[in-house]
Amino acid sequence: MRRTLAIVLSCLLAGGAALALEPGTDLYVPSVAHGQGQEVNGVRAQWRADLWVFNPGTQAATVDMFLLLRNQANENPDSRRITVNPGEVRHLPDVILGQFGRDNTYGALRITADRPVYVTGTSYDANVKVDAKQRDAGTAGQFFSGIPAAQAIGVGELTDIVGLDQDGLQTAGLWRSNLAFVETTGHSATLNVERLDGAGQSLGMIPVSLRPREAKQLDGVLTTIAAAPGTNQRVRVKVLAGPGRVVASASHIDNRTGDPSTVDMAGGGSDGTYLCKVDKTSYDTPITLQIADGTITHLEATIVVTDEDVGAACTGGELLRFEQTLDPAVALEDGTFSVSVGGSVTGITVTLQLEGGVDGYGGIAGQVTTTLGGSTTCKGSKTWPLVGARLR
Repeated sequence: MRRTLAIVLSCLLAGGAALALEPGTDLYVPSVAHGQGQEVNGVRAQWRADLWVFNPGTQAATVDMFLLLRNQANENPDSRRITVNPGEVRHLPDVILGQFGRDNTYGALRITADRPVYVTGTSYDANVKVDAKQRDAGTAGQFFSGIPAAQAIGVGELTDIVGLDQDGLQTAGLWRSNLAFVETTGHSATLNVERLDGAGQSLGMIPVSLRPREAKQLDGVLTTIAAAPGTNQRVRVKVLAGPGRVVASASHIDNRTGDPSTVDMAGGGSDGTYLCKVDKTSYDTPITLQIADGTITHLEATIVVTDEDVGAACTGGELLRFEQTLDPAVALEDGTFSVSVGGSVTGITVTLQLEGGVDGYGGIAGQVTTTLGGSTTCKGSKTWPLVGARLR
């Protein structure tokens, strides 16, 4: 008779599949402005930003907007409060001037609310002309959505900004790309910003430091990192040190018209609930792990003791069940983890060792070792692959 050791780890699952636009109570827009930009074809860009806040709930939402100025710490930022009624969309045109009364101002926005809201907007040049002689100006701009603070990356985590071009210096080529960051926790962070080509080969890297809730933008980011122009490039942002967390986005800009497109961050922080499996030869068993603030915080386990994993003559059928909040939580070290849990039942000790890493794109991989002891016959250990993904 073939017996098995089935191990199930589970915890309360949070959320469903990720949406293109997510509601939140703490959201960031990494780059907004009311001021001049680059000159194209003899015409100076005039950057503006509009904001829309949608309350999908059944109660009024109190929404606070914080202006995070570029290239400085923003520990006590200027703020404005609005109320958004149930089912209402508030449109805030030229939000920097209209809400904050600021001209010639560049930075980011933090939007907090007492209930989940959607935030969308546009950043646009309000002075688009075919040439300097054209009388009436049009607009060209990019859509953006509020990035939830939960997507910010911390120490050891990374995000990629994919699909950037810089085929000439400054505005000499057809395209240029800018990169914007903002720190989200009120603490400092040290970043590494790396440029990679389409094949993933590194073309250079530079350090970037962010102060508490500082907004920063690297104009012409590709040639800022490495002098040679290039197309089909990406930028990788990794947090090296500090307790701060970071969100990022880029603008891919047509030099002929000044028209930008938003490039969202790929990947993000490790926080969330991960549904995994122990990838065994004859059957798989599920595992879920809860990660918060870059640490594994909680798991629940049910262990059925038999002999599949250790090749020993176990009688089988005994159940060991426990729910465990890890105290202290197990930290992810540069995206990797090692966590051990265990217990005993009817004279058999059971230990489960998980080792692996989180890849920054919602994936998790590693290995699981199950060990039985305390019995003259039902003892031994075996290691299996661990694979999985984050639920949202």
